[in-house]
Amino acid sequence: MNARAPGRPRVLSRARIVEAARRIADDEGLDALTVRRVAQRLSTGQASLYRHIKDRDELLRLLAEDVAAQLPGPADHPDPRHQVIGQWLAAYDYLARHRWAARIIAEGQHMADGASAFNDSALDALRRTSTGDHRPTGAAAPPADVLRVYRVLWHLLLGSLLNAHPVGHAGRPTEQDGGRPDPAPTDPPEEADPAPTDPPEEADASRDDFTWALPRILDSLLRPA
Repeated sequence: MNARAPGRPRVLSRARIVEAARRIADDEGLDALTVRRVAQRLSTGQASLYRHIKDRDELLRLLAEDVAAQLPGPADHPDPRHQVIGQWLAAYDYLARHRWAARIIAEGQHMADGASAFNDSALDALRRTSTGDHRPTGAAAPPADVLRVYRVLWHLLLGSLLNAHPVGHAGRPTEQDGGRPDPAPTDPPEEADPAPTDPPEEADASRDDFTWALPRILDSLLRPA
């Protein structure tokens, strides 16, 4: 019988280490992620972790692999345009649940082979969207244009998630313009959250902007040059 005896600690593995690291990043933010913190979460010593991982840098690489392997495939729809839109919206929603992942991807220091499935399927859907059947001229879009749209969609996705704006959001539509009203000012909390996240209205606005821009960028691929 292979059942674990009551009270006996679970066998440490690389998969368990990555799972604990992902939870720490979700709960406390990427900067809180250290080998020591993971060891604490697993109720073990750092030396035990070093039998499975080399250092924090490897831990981040494994996290990047983990998140890349779970990026969604194309949406289930007969129209390739809808497949593209559905896939990128699903990618936004997935990465929004693990906001630290966008930072790892954007920094580009930890390449993830697991992202190849998402990349290949996203490019394939874009190529099918750009064929003559979907373009007024009847001619497929040049491959260079397809690749450019693919890169732009990644920039749009990561920028929307990171919400990095050097001059703030003064240009956001007001309630009179049909946008959301600005939230009433509130006093800051006495103690900051260890892993601050965007307010719900900010997160919604970022997704709204992404949803608005996505089909417009895609349709630029369909228009004749």
